[in-house]
Amino acid sequence: MKLPDAVSFEEGTLIEPVGCCIRAIEKCKIQSGDTVVIIGAGATGLIHASLAKIYGAAKTITSDLFDYRLNAAKKFGADLTVNPKEENLAEATKAETSGRGADLVIVTAPSLEAYRTGLSICRRGGKLCVFAPTRPSEYLQVSPKELFLSEVQIISSYSTSHLETRAALDLLASGKLDGEKLITHRFRLEDAAKAFETALESKESLKVMLLS
Repeated sequence: MKLPDAVSFEEGTLIEPVGCCIRAIEKCKIQSGDTVVIIGAGATGLIHASLAKIYGAAKTITSDLFDYRLNAAKKFGADLTVNPKEENLAEATKAETSGRGADLVIVTAPSLEAYRTGLSICRRGGKLCVFAPTRPSEYLQVSPKELFLSEVQIISSYSTSHLETRAALDLLASGKLDGEKLITHRFRLEDAAKAFETALESKESLKVMLLS
């Protein structure tokens, strides 16, 4: 694809992750008026928060362990942010949905605890999106009886196709999704080691760019 003048090369690097998120959102079929909970406010969690609103969600709740990311989530459309170290996400979700639970929970944190929480806060007939892999040796125990009675759907989403890739570029080019807000650090090529260290270890970074 040729980048239009409205999209910089730096923003262009976001097409793939945005496309992956679009694929997940479309597979989960958000309905107008839905309440969507995103567990994990890294870059993909923030993209999901923004896309959920674009696709018709009435309310988005974002959860993360780090306040820096929660503050960023507010800039991407999160109506409520929850730090589970300070507040119970299940109780907050029930309070925001009159006790019903979330229509859709998207887990972007590679944590079994995040998935357990996600299942617990889905409403009857709700959906849980598996967007982050855990370690290969980790398994989530799920009761078929509980799934049967609750009718909760578990939907996994991996990678993207040319269709979502094109849609991602269109969203970035139109400004509906502001990719610049995701870029928090820029490093020159000679500082590559520092760039990787920042991306891996800093809790106050989102997307780190390595520039030639």
